[in-house]
Amino acid sequence: MKAVLLKAYGDADQFEIADIPTPQPGPGEVLIKIEASAINPFDLILRQGYMVQYIPLPLPAILGSDAAGTIAALGEGVTGFAVGERVVADFAHNGKAAHAEYGVVDASSVAKLPANLSFEQGASIVKAGLTGRQSVDALWLKAGDRVLVSGALGSVGRAAIQHLKAIDAVPVAGVRAERLDEGCRLAGDAIDITVAPTSAAFDYAISAAGPVAANLIANVRDGGTVASIVPVPEGANDDGRVTIHELYHRTDAAMLDAVLAVASRGELVIPIAQTLPLTKIAAAHRAVAGGAPGKIVLKH
Repeated sequence: MKAVLLKAYGDADQFEIADIPTPQPGPGEVLIKIEASAINPFDLILRQGYMVQYIPLPLPAILGSDAAGTIAALGEGVTGFAVGERVVADFAHNGKAAHAEYGVVDASSVAKLPANLSFEQGASIVKAGLTGRQSVDALWLKAGDRVLVSGALGSVGRAAIQHLKAIDAVPVAGVRAERLDEGCRLAGDAIDITVAPTSAAFDYAISAAGPVAANLIANVRDGGTVASIVPVPEGANDDGRVTIHELYHRTDAAMLDAVLAVASRGELVIPIAQTLPLTKIAAAHRAVAGGAPGKIVLKH
């Protein structure tokens, strides 16, 4: 099969297209013929070797954790799926991931793709949908709670705002000044998150944009709570005046089913900025690094 291999840690030129053997599913696994995969910002961090201490990749490695396609084969003991079904999969960061014609993944990380969603839409939603929901869940909210969401117009932010609305919380989009109108249309209310506040007005916040993380924390009252998927800036909470839950997504097939269901109803839309062929993965990484206004998806 064709696969994109990361030869060595470094820039996007370290990718090469190669022919390698098609993997076979073991017990509890499924083989997926991958039709589309998405690029996440974390893929760029992995590629550059910044996580090598925590996630050492077996080079040459296959990246790509969000994918959609059809089931090609079932491993021993797998139930609930059939060959030919359309699915999405949450691949692990293990160097044997989704930027290839086929991929093997644990069946517990697979969910069925609704008929009215394309493979590209399915691939764009996996980790963003899970992370957005899990960020909301970490706050233990009740109906009516106001929640500031930075990075609100990004993939995770959009998923978080959808889930906040679903549980009757009140989202407020933290966006740049020129996108206030867009933030209001999405969340119902918005503030300029690039400006440090003169007073704190929120009990809860979700931090999904690194460059403004300090401003977001400053918007939270003493004793408030922040769910953060980005690093906490040095000095932003040295006095511990707010509680910060630092999060990284966890795979959850049942939650992924729920995310796909709301997407199929049109309640969650993750914009796709560009779709490129798998062979253009270097350009895809550069587009993400350049701040593409939406997901970059690879068509296999």
